[in-house]
Amino acid sequence: MRTFIILALLCSSLYAAVASATNDTLVTLGETNGFGVQFALTEDESLFANWDKPAPPHYTPIFIARRGVPIFTVVVFAGVGLQKDGSANVTFDAVIHKPDGSIYGRQTDMVGVQGRIDPSPKTLQLCRDYMGIRIEPKDPAGTYTVEVFVKDNIKKLELHLKRTFIVEK
Repeated sequence: MRTFIILALLCSSLYAAVASATNDTLVTLGETNGFGVQFALTEDESLFANWDKPAPPHYTPIFIARRGVPIFTVVVFAGVGLQKDGSANVTFDAVIHKPDGSIYGRQTDMVGVQGRIDPSPKTLQLCRDYMGIRIEPKDPAGTYTVEVFVKDNIKKLELHLKRTFIVEK
């Protein structure tokens, strides 16, 4: 029970610290054995450049993609395993599926973090790499699915999270 309460607080902190949204369904949360991940999509690429600035960054999660306007995967995590020297090793893969289920794009072995990090289990880490998605005029309308597979390579844990977005005609 205590682990669940700590996790609930951790997941609430993950969401409250970075997302400016009025609909909780715009952000997907996952947790296993103290490793928590938040996954969203945004048009705001400046989030990645502003993450380490003193003021906490904010972004707006999206669920409707505009043709020709890039959207980006936002993967934030906490509670990673650490080596004795304080280094962490988190990687992730992302796959995008078209409305018919076929693969629209895939990136593997992206870096979440590799190296020393703040050891506090509540410290939020933004994945260093991210995937950009641009829907072109010829792409089909409908619901696209984005999946991320986030791996804590020290704890040997993996979380699979999904988001969808809509492309209108």
